[in-house]
Amino acid sequence: MGTWNSPEIEAIKDLYVETDIPSDTLIKDKVALAKFTSQLNARLSGEEAFNEEEVAGQLLNLRKNGRLPRIRD
Repeated sequence: MGTWNSPEIEAIKDLYVETDIPSDTLIKDKVALAKFTSQLNARLSGEEAFNEEEVAGQLLNLRKNGRLPRIRD
């Protein structure tokens, strides 16, 4: 279980933009979410790793708070 601090939040936002998959689609597609989570964990230098549920929750939280950039289909 990881902790969402500023560097982790910036990393998830950057990867989200690079991935170019809308959050709803990303969260619903188990394979895409697993790949996204794996890529995020690889970018983070800490020992803590996030699971798919934590990543999905953070994506939703960022979107609801207007902190996630818009991605269009």
